[in-house]
Amino acid sequence: MKRGPLEFVVVEFTDGFPGRRLGPELHRLVDQEIVRIIDMVVVDRAADGTVTSHELSEYEGDAEFEAIDAAIQAVDGLISEQDVQDLAETIRPGAKALVLLFEHLWLSSLRAVIDEAGGEIVMAERIPGPVVDAIEEAAVAAGGRLP
Repeated sequence: MKRGPLEFVVVEFTDGFPGRRLGPELHRLVDQEIVRIIDMVVVDRAADGTVTSHELSEYEGDAEFEAIDAAIQAVDGLISEQDVQDLAETIRPGAKALVLLFEHLWLSSLRAVIDEAGGEIVMAERIPGPVVDAIEEAAVAAGGRLP
């Protein structure tokens, strides 16, 4: 089976961790085979910039974290300490973040068809949602229309 691309997503929370709200959506994405969650870690960036990371299993008994733990489908530990340190640069001091590593399953089946047809994916680039929102807002402000 051809693998889809893996992607890191860092989700920062400054007002607590909404695991009970995130859990059902993560499970939906997994159940519908849109993504496979490979690993998740919680990263704390202290006010002084010190970074610590924690596997979800360290939060046993905390309903907010247990609500999402079951969505992980692969091996814990694939996110390295170096990954954590690199990704922590995006987290504001004093905040906590959930770092997810997931596979795009929807693209793995497409990739197999492309490969069978003699094609090859030569470039894929993600444009962050907030950037897309800003571009769309600017287009509308300039008199453009959105589909």
